[in-house]
Amino acid sequence: MTVQTKKLTTAAVCTALAVMMCAATAYLPLSFMPLYLAAFCIFLACKRGSLAYGILCAVASIGLMFLMSGLTVKWLMFVLVFAPYGIMCVFIEKLNYAKVRPGVLRAAAVIAYYGITIGIVLLIANNVLTVNMDISLPEWVNMWGGYILFDLVAVLILVPLDFIFCVLSAAVLKKIPMRLGKKELLEKKKETEQADEKPKDPEVDIFGYEIKKNDEKSDNND
Repeated sequence: MTVQTKKLTTAAVCTALAVMMCAATAYLPLSFMPLYLAAFCIFLACKRGSLAYGILCAVASIGLMFLMSGLTVKWLMFVLVFAPYGIMCVFIEKLNYAKVRPGVLRAAAVIAYYGITIGIVLLIANNVLTVNMDISLPEWVNMWGGYILFDLVAVLILVPLDFIFCVLSAAVLKKIPMRLGKKELLEKKKETEQADEKPKDPEVDIFGYEIKKNDEKSDNND
C-alpha cells in the first residue's frame, strides 16, 4: 500500500466518522457536541491525510448532513462554525495552552472566531433565511440585544472546549503515525544529520563552570 493510499484511507475513515456525528445531530435530540467531534475528524483528516483531504472531508460531511437535516440552524452551525474550525485548528496547532503566551494568543483567536461565526449564523437564521430555530432559546434572546448576549454565552461555552480539543488532538496524533513519502523521509533524514553535526553546548554547573566528563577527568589524572 502506497503512502498516498494510506493517507486516502485515513481521510476516508475520518469522513465516515464525521458523517456519523452529523447523523447523530440530525436524527437524535442532541446538542451541537457531535458536530464538535465532526470538526475533530476533519482536523485529523488534514493532519494525517492532507489539507486537500481534510477539505474534501468537510465538503462531504456538509453535503450529507444537508440531505439528512435540511436547512436548519444545526446545519448552518456546522457549515459556518464547526467545519471551518476543524480546518483552522491545523494552522493554529502550534499555539497551545502549555505556555502562557501561545495559550493567550490561541484563546484570543478562538474567541474572535466563535464570536463572529455564531453571530453570522444567528443573523442568517433569523433575518435572512427566516429558518425556524431548532434549538430552545431562553426568553431574553428575543429581547433587545438578546442575540448578542446569546452569542457571548455560546462563546464562553465553546472556548473551554478548545482546551479539550488541544489535549485530545495531541493524544490522538501520537497514536496515529505520520505517513511520510520518500521525499519527506529524505528531508527528515537531512534535518537529523544536520542536527547531529551541530556542536553541542558544554554542560555547566550552577557557577557557570564547564562540567568535565569522566573520560576527561581520567585523562587529566594520567
